[in-house]
Amino acid sequence: MSRQAVHKAYHIIDGKVEQAFMEAADTNNLVVKTINLVDGVMEAHSPAHDIPVLVSLSNKNGLKVWYLYEGNCRTCNLEQSCRSVLEAEAEERGIELNTLHQLKPPTQLAIEILGRYQDD
Repeated sequence: MSRQAVHKAYHIIDGKVEQAFMEAADTNNLVVKTINLVDGVMEAHSPAHDIPVLVSLSNKNGLKVWYLYEGNCRTCNLEQSCRSVLEAEAEERGIELNTLHQLKPPTQLAIEILGRYQDD
């Protein structure tokens, strides 16, 4: 495979990833702030909820939308599911989680894991 073909393939992949992020923004009525194609993270804002949002794209979890707020994780029946997705996200991104992280509710864990991609 030629160098030119590889470059063209990367360009096509970047375009598809950016399109997926833009469709997620459109579907969720988000205002896009930044898109990081290398890390697979889009930083956005939800005008409807007036909170920051991160959209992640990973091999293990696909495209996920994370509203960064203090949720009611302890009373939610999806707490364990969210935690599993976040732990897989951290593992794929090479982020080491310790025992203290396991005690945090998923909304705080999401901020710990994905907040490092915010431009603040």
